[in-house]
Amino acid sequence: MVDAFDTKDPWANEPVIRQLWWSERKQWCAHLLRLSPEDRRHRFAGEVTDAFIRSYCEAADPFVVIVFGAFVDGELRAVGEFALLERACPRRCRAELAFSVEAGWQGQGLGTALFRSLVMHARNRSVAHIYLVTEPDNSRMHRIASKFGMTTSPSDEDPTRRVELHGPSYCTVIGEMMTEGVALLRHAPELPQLPKETAGDA
Repeated sequence: MVDAFDTKDPWANEPVIRQLWWSERKQWCAHLLRLSPEDRRHRFAGEVTDAFIRSYCEAADPFVVIVFGAFVDGELRAVGEFALLERACPRRCRAELAFSVEAGWQGQGLGTALFRSLVMHARNRSVAHIYLVTEPDNSRMHRIASKFGMTTSPSDEDPTRRVELHGPSYCTVIGEMMTEGVALLRHAPELPQLPKETAGDA
């Protein structure tokens, strides 16, 4: 018999995919710092230092860059980044996607789940085209991009993949709301602590 008031998480073994709050920027940075040299090269299309990663995360504009994360057992193990390339009229703006998955968690569907969330996020904001720059040897990301209909450039020297998106629909809007709501229930971010009032402030 199933207890109607059983609070056990039915998705306990599933990763939590949700948008990161800007107060979680340090977790995003820590994730990028944990990437192996090869995975850093796949993410940034070149070798980067720890200092570069810290500067990159610190300089990111929260009104341009939206970060989605995949949490496994409460730890951030994969990230998908959505960056607006321009702010044009609806259905004319473009965005670039970027992904990173830590070595021990690759091949478990985290990249695909993040890609799906970013595509839904882009459609609901009337993004017309999304782009993805991948290294030639990044076969995992090539397979994931192909699942979502991304095509390569006619030039073999151009590593950019692109796809045209449909606009928002009832299903995508409700889907994003429900997905984010459930994710926040399963793994809510820690809110920043406000400074305590002292006796002199009363």
